[in-house]
Amino acid sequence: MINRRHCLAAAGSALAGLAGLGAAPLRAQPAFPSRNLTLMVAAPAGTPSDSNARRIQPYLQKALGQPAIVENVAGAGGTLGAARVIQQPADGHTLFVASPTELVLSPLTIPAVRYTAEDFTMLCSFGRIPYVLVSRMGLQQATLADILALAGKGGTPLNIGNIGAGSLIHLLSLDFDRISGLKLNHVPYRGVAPMVQDVMSGQLDLCFTPLAGNTMALLEQGRMRTLAVSSIAKARLLPQVPSLASLDPRFARFDYDVWGGLFLRRETPEPVQARLHAWWNETARDPEFLNWMRSTGGDPVPVPPLAETRAFYTSEVARYRALLKAFPEALRG
Repeated sequence: MINRRHCLAAAGSALAGLAGLGAAPLRAQPAFPSRNLTLMVAAPAGTPSDSNARRIQPYLQKALGQPAIVENVAGAGGTLGAARVIQQPADGHTLFVASPTELVLSPLTIPAVRYTAEDFTMLCSFGRIPYVLVSRMGLQQATLADILALAGKGGTPLNIGNIGAGSLIHLLSLDFDRISGLKLNHVPYRGVAPMVQDVMSGQLDLCFTPLAGNTMALLEQGRMRTLAVSSIAKARLLPQVPSLASLDPRFARFDYDVWGGLFLRRETPEPVQARLHAWWNETARDPEFLNWMRSTGGDPVPVPPLAETRAFYTSEVARYRALLKAFPEALRG
């Protein structure tokens, strides 16, 4: 016979079992962070992405209570760094400092790449910055008009740099080439820093470089000649420099800028993403950090909710894929 005591005992055991089932996921969720954090940069030291990572580093360490290191893995249009991130656990301890080039464009132009833009989720954006078209100081053609006047005259073509086939710098250089009719010689580099170094040393004629990082300092030092900015809107750091669109009517629709941001593997748990997003929201409101961003060409904007940030990333992925389709020659390098 089953008495009342047995029933109560059985009920108690069942409730304990249910409670245990409910608590199991909480116990299975590891603490975050539980070890060192890594800011992965798919570019060499001294580039805008590297500068952003090193500026963010102390804020990340202080807020999360774990050491944060910056790791530079450059090459192959940023895909080597992205691949390194994909190889790490999707637990939020590896943050990817990235741009459309390594996330969207390079995977579509390098056959060996095995990741896609959808393998990552966007945590935040650093804002948008324009490119500036620069030339070596010894170039005989001192202005953009002088350079454009070379079209159709034959002779040795000018060399223009990029950071790999299908990179955004490559695409806007191809667009500049097509509109101008110059038939430039496109020279790939492993990153912005070596490309700019060759302009300064006189080994490269032209390049588009982001107006961020140490670019402004190099221009102020007279180590490169400034020709025009890539965006229709004036560059806040170079308001005196005209846009390509304003200098020649053929470039009326030439309007390029770029964003950078922090990314995680898509499978990163939501609570981890939420905590990192809260950290960024606090950092992005810090007065000292805001002043630094403005001084390096950034355009700080209020931090949107994670859902809006993800929607922005989705729309940008579609935009850059459409841009690449407009320049099929980029697929051939």
